[in-house]
Amino acid sequence: MSDLTLEQIVEKAKRHVPSAEERREQRISLIMGLRSRRSTLTREEVTNFLDQNEGHVSSSAVRTASDEESG
Repeated sequence: MSDLTLEQIVEKAKRHVPSAEERREQRISLIMGLRSRRSTLTREEVTNFLDQNEGHVSSSAVRTASDEESG
């Protein structure tokens, strides 16, 4: 572990600009945290929903397409 002081760590965090992937993971985490206790919504469903709304191909869609090609 590095020898940074708490103040140095805070300054480093202030300067950090989150990447697109970090922002996406934060969005997923926020959605998961805002669910009701009785929600059956899964992380995979949230990820797929965001993929569809943002124009990305979801990982499950990629698996399905590759499965169809090999089958």
